[in-house]
Amino acid sequence: MEILKEKKVYEGALKVERAVILNNDKKRKYERLKRENASVVCLLNRDTNKLVLLKQYRYPIHDQIEELIYEMIAGKIDEGESPLEAAIRETYEETGYRINSANIKQLFSCFSSPGYSSEELFIFYATVENSDKDPSHKLSEEDEGIETIEIKADTFQSLLKDGLIRDAKTYVAGLFMSNQWH
Repeated sequence: MEILKEKKVYEGALKVERAVILNNDKKRKYERLKRENASVVCLLNRDTNKLVLLKQYRYPIHDQIEELIYEMIAGKIDEGESPLEAAIRETYEETGYRINSANIKQLFSCFSSPGYSSEELFIFYATVENSDKDPSHKLSEEDEGIETIEIKADTFQSLLKDGLIRDAKTYVAGLFMSNQWH
């Protein structure tokens, strides 16, 4: 395969690129959503033995589901930032928990939807204690509408089994962790 031509066709909050690719002597057009990579954190509070999750409204899926959906902590990796640094930053921003770097490890990475998006997800597992929570932490204005919840691993596994985890990154990371818990 050879990329013959590539150009941006839209740049706003999202970026769309179009390419002409030579594949087996045939030219084909492709489009992709050029996305920043992201870190995802499966967070366990060791004091309560509960997973820390978010429930939030997502406009892009409003046509299919109106209620808040369960998600693991996640966010884009800023320029110059490592996936690990983004995981630690996003955890604090979204939950108020400070992760000690000795208590977090990368499990794997995967592409969110390689048929149209360039986004790679870096999946982490981290642990915190009650004392790691900043009592003065408040969500930024852009994060309003996020509800932080803590649930037992068994409850989370039931949500997985019953099809109530609808977010792919949370589902994949949850399945991976389910195998670790047994």
